[in-house]
Amino acid sequence: MTDLTFRPLRPAEDAPLIHDWVTQPRGHFWGMADKSVEEIRDIYAFVDSLEAHWAWMVERHGQPVALLQTYEPEHDPIARAYAVAPGDLGAHVFVAPGQDPLGVGAAIFDWVFADPTVQRLVGEPDASNRAILHRLEQSGFELGDRIRVGEKDARFVYLTRERFTSLLAASGRR
Repeated sequence: MTDLTFRPLRPAEDAPLIHDWVTQPRGHFWGMADKSVEEIRDIYAFVDSLEAHWAWMVERHGQPVALLQTYEPEHDPIARAYAVAPGDLGAHVFVAPGQDPLGVGAAIFDWVFADPTVQRLVGEPDASNRAILHRLEQSGFELGDRIRVGEKDARFVYLTRERFTSLLAASGRR
Protein backbone atom coordinates (compact mmCIF):
# COMPACT_ATOMS: atom_id res chain seq x y z
CA MET A 1 0.00 0.00 0.00
CA THR A 2 1.28 3.45 -0.83
CA ASP A 3 0.91 6.81 0.86
CA LEU A 4 1.11 8.50 -2.53
CA THR A 5 -1.82 9.96 -4.40
CA PHE A 6 -2.08 10.22 -8.17
CA ARG A 7 -3.99 12.89 -10.01
CA PRO A 8 -4.12 13.71 -13.68
CA LEU A 9 -1.51 16.28 -14.53
CA ARG A 10 -2.97 19.73 -15.16
CA PRO A 11 -0.78 21.18 -17.95
CA ALA A 12 -1.34 24.89 -17.26
CA GLU A 13 -1.08 24.55 -13.49
CA ASP A 14 1.76 22.01 -13.32
CA ALA A 15 4.01 23.25 -16.15
CA PRO A 16 6.00 25.72 -13.99
CA LEU A 17 6.89 23.00 -11.46
CA ILE A 18 7.77 20.48 -14.15
CA HIS A 19 9.91 23.15 -15.82
CA ASP A 20 11.76 23.69 -12.52
CA TRP A 21 12.44 19.96 -12.26
CA VAL A 22 13.48 19.15 -15.83
CA THR A 23 15.71 22.18 -16.32
CA GLN A 24 17.98 21.19 -13.43
CA PRO A 25 21.14 19.33 -14.52
CA ARG A 26 19.78 16.00 -13.25
CA GLY A 27 16.75 16.43 -15.52
CA HIS A 28 18.62 16.61 -18.80
CA PHE A 29 17.74 13.01 -19.72
CA TRP A 30 14.04 13.96 -19.68
CA GLY A 31 14.71 15.87 -22.90
CA MET A 32 13.04 19.14 -21.94
CA ALA A 33 15.96 21.14 -20.52
CA ASP A 34 15.70 23.71 -23.32
CA LYS A 35 11.91 24.05 -23.16
CA SER A 36 10.04 27.07 -21.82
CA VAL A 37 7.19 26.77 -19.33
CA GLU A 38 4.79 27.41 -22.20
CA GLU A 39 6.33 24.66 -24.34
CA ILE A 40 6.09 22.20 -21.45
CA ARG A 41 2.47 23.21 -20.94
CA ASP A 42 1.79 22.60 -24.63
CA ILE A 43 3.56 19.22 -24.61
CA TYR A 44 1.45 18.00 -21.71
CA ALA A 45 -1.72 19.46 -23.21
CA PHE A 46 -0.95 17.32 -26.26
CA VAL A 47 -0.34 14.24 -24.06
CA ASP A 48 -3.65 14.99 -22.35
CA SER A 49 -5.38 14.91 -25.75
CA LEU A 50 -4.18 11.38 -26.53
CA GLU A 51 -6.43 8.40 -25.83
CA ALA A 52 -3.70 5.94 -24.81
CA HIS A 53 -1.21 8.20 -22.98
CA TRP A 54 -1.61 9.72 -19.53
CA ALA A 55 0.40 12.07 -17.34
CA TRP A 56 0.03 11.97 -13.56
CA MET A 57 1.24 14.23 -10.80
CA VAL A 58 2.29 12.03 -7.91
CA GLU A 59 1.87 13.61 -4.49
CA ARG A 60 2.53 12.80 -0.86
CA HIS A 61 0.38 14.77 1.58
CA GLY A 62 -0.49 17.21 -1.21
CA GLN A 63 3.14 17.87 -2.16
CA PRO A 64 4.37 16.80 -5.62
CA VAL A 65 7.05 14.09 -5.46
CA ALA A 66 7.09 12.76 -9.03
CA LEU A 67 5.77 12.99 -12.54
CA LEU A 68 4.49 9.73 -14.01
CA GLN A 69 3.61 9.16 -17.64
CA THR A 70 1.88 5.94 -18.59
CA TYR A 71 0.89 4.71 -22.02
CA GLU A 72 -0.36 1.70 -23.91
CA PRO A 73 2.70 0.60 -25.93
CA GLU A 74 0.60 -0.82 -28.75
CA HIS A 75 -0.58 2.74 -29.46
CA ASP A 76 2.92 4.24 -29.39
CA PRO A 77 5.73 4.23 -31.95
CA ILE A 78 7.73 2.10 -29.48
CA ALA A 79 5.59 -0.86 -30.58
CA ARG A 80 7.73 -1.07 -33.72
CA ALA A 81 10.80 -1.83 -31.58
CA TYR A 82 9.61 -4.77 -29.46
CA ALA A 83 6.94 -7.45 -29.23
CA VAL A 84 4.15 -5.85 -27.22
CA ALA A 85 2.51 -8.41 -24.92
CA PRO A 86 -1.01 -8.31 -23.48
CA GLY A 87 -0.93 -6.41 -20.19
CA ASP A 88 2.11 -4.27 -21.08
CA LEU A 89 2.03 -0.71 -19.77
CA GLY A 90 4.67 1.82 -20.74
CA ALA A 91 5.90 4.16 -18.07
CA HIS A 92 8.24 7.10 -17.59
CA VAL A 93 8.96 8.37 -14.08
CA PHE A 94 10.63 11.61 -13.04
CA VAL A 95 11.22 11.74 -9.29
CA ALA A 96 11.30 15.27 -7.88
CA PRO A 97 14.57 16.69 -6.59
CA GLY A 98 15.13 15.84 -2.93
CA GLN A 99 12.95 12.72 -3.00
CA ASP A 100 14.10 9.12 -2.48
CA PRO A 101 14.02 7.66 -6.00
CA LEU A 102 13.86 4.02 -4.87
CA GLY A 103 11.11 4.64 -2.32
CA VAL A 104 9.00 6.81 -4.62
CA GLY A 105 9.58 4.41 -7.51
CA ALA A 106 8.51 1.38 -5.47
CA ALA A 107 5.32 3.16 -4.39
CA ILE A 108 4.57 4.11 -7.99
CA PHE A 109 5.08 0.53 -9.16
CA ASP A 110 2.81 -0.65 -6.34
CA TRP A 111 0.09 1.72 -7.57
CA VAL A 112 0.53 0.67 -11.21
CA PHE A 113 0.34 -3.05 -10.38
CA ALA A 114 -2.80 -2.48 -8.30
CA ASP A 115 -4.50 -2.53 -11.71
CA PRO A 116 -4.98 -6.26 -12.37
CA THR A 117 -4.76 -5.76 -16.14
CA VAL A 118 -1.12 -4.61 -15.90
CA GLN A 119 1.18 -7.59 -16.26
CA ARG A 120 4.43 -5.88 -17.19
CA LEU A 121 5.89 -2.39 -16.98
CA VAL A 122 7.98 -1.35 -19.96
CA GLY A 123 10.25 1.65 -20.24
CA GLU A 124 12.98 2.95 -22.48
CA PRO A 125 15.29 5.29 -20.57
CA ASP A 126 18.30 6.89 -22.20
CA ALA A 127 20.98 4.21 -22.55
CA SER A 128 23.65 6.59 -21.26
CA ASN A 129 21.73 7.31 -18.04
CA ARG A 130 23.64 4.81 -15.92
CA ALA A 131 22.18 6.11 -12.66
CA ILE A 132 18.58 5.38 -13.66
CA LEU A 133 19.47 2.04 -15.22
CA HIS A 134 21.17 1.05 -11.96
CA ARG A 135 18.16 2.21 -9.88
CA LEU A 136 15.78 0.31 -12.13
CA GLU A 137 17.85 -2.86 -11.75
CA GLN A 138 17.81 -2.33 -7.97
CA SER A 139 14.02 -2.06 -8.20
CA GLY A 140 13.75 -5.40 -10.01
CA PHE A 141 13.67 -4.35 -13.65
CA GLU A 142 15.43 -6.46 -16.25
CA LEU A 143 17.49 -4.66 -18.86
CA GLY A 144 16.64 -5.34 -22.48
CA ASP A 145 17.94 -4.35 -25.87
CA ARG A 146 19.36 -0.99 -26.85
CA ILE A 147 17.16 0.83 -29.35
CA ARG A 148 16.90 4.17 -31.08
CA VAL A 149 13.89 6.26 -29.95
CA GLY A 150 13.67 9.52 -31.81
CA GLU A 151 16.88 11.37 -31.07
CA LYS A 152 18.04 9.17 -28.20
CA ASP A 153 19.70 5.83 -27.77
CA ALA A 154 17.53 4.00 -25.28
CA ARG A 155 17.54 0.75 -23.38
CA PHE A 156 14.41 -1.28 -22.84
CA VAL A 157 13.60 -2.13 -19.21
CA TYR A 158 10.94 -4.57 -18.02
CA LEU A 159 9.32 -5.33 -14.68
CA THR A 160 6.81 -8.18 -14.62
CA ARG A 161 3.98 -8.42 -12.12
CA GLU A 162 5.38 -11.79 -11.00
CA ARG A 163 8.84 -10.36 -10.31
CA PHE A 164 7.41 -7.31 -8.54
CA THR A 165 5.20 -9.51 -6.34
CA SER A 166 8.11 -11.78 -5.43
CA LEU A 167 10.28 -8.78 -4.55
CA LEU A 168 7.51 -7.40 -2.32
CA ALA A 169 7.15 -10.77 -0.60
CA ALA A 170 10.92 -11.01 -0.06
CA SER A 171 10.96 -7.52 1.44
CA GLY A 172 8.15 -8.41 3.85
CA ARG A 173 5.78 -5.82 2.38
CA ARG A 174 3.37 -8.54 1.27
